[in-house]
Amino acid sequence: MEFPTHRQPPEEWVDWLDGWVKDLRAQGATERTIENWWYLVSHFGISSGVAPGDASSKDLIVWLSRGVTAAAMRSDWSAAASFFRWAQKTQLRTDDPMASVPMAKREKRIQRPAPDEAVRKGLQSSNPRVRLIVSLFVDAGLRRSEVCLTHTRDVVDDLLGKSLIVHGKGNKDRIVPLSSDLTRQIENIPPGWFFPGEAGGHICPDTVYRLTVSATGCTPHAFRRKFATDMWKATRDVVQIKELLGHESLTTTQQYIFSTADDLRDAVTQLHEFRQRQAIQYSFAQF
Repeated sequence: MEFPTHRQPPEEWVDWLDGWVKDLRAQGATERTIENWWYLVSHFGISSGVAPGDASSKDLIVWLSRGVTAAAMRSDWSAAASFFRWAQKTQLRTDDPMASVPMAKREKRIQRPAPDEAVRKGLQSSNPRVRLIVSLFVDAGLRRSEVCLTHTRDVVDDLLGKSLIVHGKGNKDRIVPLSSDLTRQIENIPPGWFFPGEAGGHICPDTVYRLTVSATGCTPHAFRRKFATDMWKATRDVVQIKELLGHESLTTTQQYIFSTADDLRDAVTQLHEFRQRQAIQYSFAQF
């Protein structure tokens, strides 16, 4: 049985999931991806109440439409598509119910950072777990999957204080300096996971999501965008922000930085001030 510290799926799903996990490992998938996909497909098995051999496209569409964000639906779709392709490949099923299930489109609207009021709600929550979760978002820029994996053994000394070794996507670690406020919160944590789970191990990303949205009304990613936007306003150094967020490319990082109308107005003002300093003048045609 894989991932015994997590909530387990119905018995009829266990052997199928175990076989799929072995196949993913043979393909070289990262342990983080495997655990996350296992959790998502297990959630489908628990919530749908159907056996893996009986799951239909309709069952999957109902599950995908349960009210999560478009990004979460895309993750759910990828996990389920991989699982049922494997089931068909290994002849456990003769069909692939995901073949006719469309993937959610990427959201193209501007993704706004969490407002200051949401940050205050999180940091003033009566739940100490919520306070620490939101602090890790807005002071360290962690993803919700990274928050789950925070452990006291990953808190290390640096030249000026404490830093946290963050276990990011693709088994890529990075070191993020901790603010004094965040350090004080962490110093009160007993040795072990920052957020231990009920059955041992640590909590899952969905738990982080639910705690955050329930307490603040904003998603974890909105707080991560808040970190990126505030860091940009403070430093104007997109390369440093890229490293702190654990991004592969600057293009991705730029999508996290939100520019307000005031920011754009400042840019135009700076342009005119530059031209005045350089004595650049333009003459306009008279009509």
